[in-house]
Amino acid sequence: MRDSGHARDNRVPVSAAIPRILKLRPKALEWRAIEGEVVAVDLRSSVYYSVNRAGAIIWPELESGATRAALVQRLAQACDIDPGQAGGEVDEFVDALADLDLLES
Repeated sequence: MRDSGHARDNRVPVSAAIPRILKLRPKALEWRAIEGEVVAVDLRSSVYYSVNRAGAIIWPELESGATRAALVQRLAQACDIDPGQAGGEVDEFVDALADLDLLES
């Protein structure tokens, strides 16, 4: 498109508005739910992880793939907490998974 010389607005690109699906790497992890927690092993490095209760609640959704909004809703309902608090916990957990390269790109 040509620039008409008018000031541009600050619209968000359409692609940025599409909810990103967050999903665990399918062949990178083996995991089991044990007494409300998840124990997982990274098959690439043989490192074991223990996931807390909040992480265990959203883990199955991450295995099949879910949006951040769906994860927040699931956690908020399961723990009877405010969506804002749930969002913070989801963000922290997802960031940790991303730092460990356990999410699909």
